[in-house]
Amino acid sequence: MTRTLCTSFLLVACVTCLIIGFTYSYLFILASAIMLAITAAIQFPFREEEGWECACGYDLSYMPKHSTKCPECGKNAKLEWSASPGELPRKTAMRLRQTVLFMIISLVLFLFFAFLVFANR
Repeated sequence: MTRTLCTSFLLVACVTCLIIGFTYSYLFILASAIMLAITAAIQFPFREEEGWECACGYDLSYMPKHSTKCPECGKNAKLEWSASPGELPRKTAMRLRQTVLFMIISLVLFLFFAFLVFANR
């Protein structure tokens, strides 16, 4: 929950800095690249057992088989597991793809900032 909130906040701040960067100062483009790199760093660690844990932190592997709700908080529990051993659950795989995307965009923004600084000299 905290990871999602921080990621959302940093993405909004990143987009705001990009808008300001293209309008006023190129340093905001650099700030946006740094925020995206921080957003990617927040996504770690990738845990394979993530699908067996509720949002409240309760370990769902101890949940009764017939129950569909978390015994701790009462939310609907949706267990996710991989189809084959060694494969990451969907939620973890999606977060891994997001992290790679954030790092690539951050690198592109940094290179774009460097190009703008050297082009204006």
